[in-house]
Amino acid sequence: MSSTSSKDFINLVIRGNWGFSSTMSRGRGMGGRTQALGKGNRCASKTVGSFNGSVIAVNSTYIELSDSGNRLRGLVSFFGIMAAFPLLPGAAMLVYIIALGYGEMPVAVYFLVLLASLFIPLILVLLNVSIRWDMFRKTHYPMRFNRRDRKVYAWSQDMGVVTMNWDDIQFYTSEATKSQDRRGMSREEIRGYVRDRNGNMLYHLVFFKYEGLKGMKGVLEIWELVRRYMEESDGHIQAHQVDQRLLDLDGKRESFIHSLIQATQVLADSRAFQLIFAPMVMWAGTGRILAKWTCRVPRWPEWVEEKCRVAPDDSYVRNRHTEPPLSAKEILWPLFCFLLGWAEVLAILYFCFRGYF
Repeated sequence: MSSTSSKDFINLVIRGNWGFSSTMSRGRGMGGRTQALGKGNRCASKTVGSFNGSVIAVNSTYIELSDSGNRLRGLVSFFGIMAAFPLLPGAAMLVYIIALGYGEMPVAVYFLVLLASLFIPLILVLLNVSIRWDMFRKTHYPMRFNRRDRKVYAWSQDMGVVTMNWDDIQFYTSEATKSQDRRGMSREEIRGYVRDRNGNMLYHLVFFKYEGLKGMKGVLEIWELVRRYMEESDGHIQAHQVDQRLLDLDGKRESFIHSLIQATQVLADSRAFQLIFAPMVMWAGTGRILAKWTCRVPRWPEWVEEKCRVAPDDSYVRNRHTEPPLSAKEILWPLFCFLLGWAEVLAILYFCFRGYF
């Protein structure tokens, strides 16, 4: 195996860097349904710029967004943790049987147990990837779009902070084909890539993604917000006037209640759907809380802060300090769905296993 292949293997399998990383930049394909996006052209007349749960801060110098994976943060890791409970004791039992139980088992049974034990390394690798997917890394990987120097500063998973020229990024929409949809590989996102002077892929990442009923329309609203911010003279004013909440991630770890708010929005924008599928809110909320509290808050280097310095008299500043407090409805609804989900799951477990207690 070459050194590059070894590094990529460690990057993906050991460290779980499946987001914006050097390995994914080289390996990310451009399959599916794609369409190039022009920076100087507005989207359809009904498409307006919106935060859609992606924006962290806005001012006259830069707009800061979270990475495309932030919306689903914690889902994969919580699944890995739940899978570890039965799988790890089972793997330990297999090892015990092989080591001590040979004389008490028929040869055929021993052979089957030995065959099953061969899958233990694969199981451990899958558990590691699923847990490392969201845990024990950065709480999020923010991106800053600086309209003053026309640069994009993005946190990567293995390259530190990467700087890209806004004018060099080729943006395009990426949607799954019908065949991919049938195989559960649905996606609606906006990607971008930068090539070096020789035409080789330098960076290739998912810039914008949206999980909700609006689908691709929601992604295009985020794109239109950023596009106008970078291309139009009053783009910073338009972004400042958007009537949506910012993410509670500006230089801090996401709070408990904001994690629950994001968990309810993962499913859909429908409260009826959130109520019916409350156990899924519990799953998303618990996984998100665990992921956020096992990760480190990203801190921009001083050279980035210098490039993105905001004027003291900037009247278009929006961040978590300028946002109005959450209303009672905004707090109580996600909390109710979360607790209801836990109550339903515990009730199901009780009726399934009550005979064992």
